[in-house]
Amino acid sequence: MTDRLPDSPASRTDVDIATGVLIGIHGGSVTDAIDELFTTARNHRVSLFELSRTLITVAEGRDIERSSTSDAVYAVWGSALGRRGAEATFGSVTDSSVV
Repeated sequence: MTDRLPDSPASRTDVDIATGVLIGIHGGSVTDAIDELFTTARNHRVSLFELSRTLITVAEGRDIERSSTSDAVYAVWGSALGRRGAEATFGSVTDSSVV
């Protein structure tokens, strides 16, 4: 759980959390994940911060309004995240295979 409020502006914290989400999906390094975020934001012409916030929201399995940013998230990471988001990708915290 994070301290950010659902309606607060996207921030550097969101970039850090989204980086962790990508590492969880693909493995790899922090640098690779940050590069992927920057590249995706540039290629889809969306804000890095909003892309990060949207990726987190989708990974959490929460509903999100359709936008160019959500379209980018689903286009790039949708199959890895699935509809249920983080739970489908990372498993339950109580899952012994994860611990």
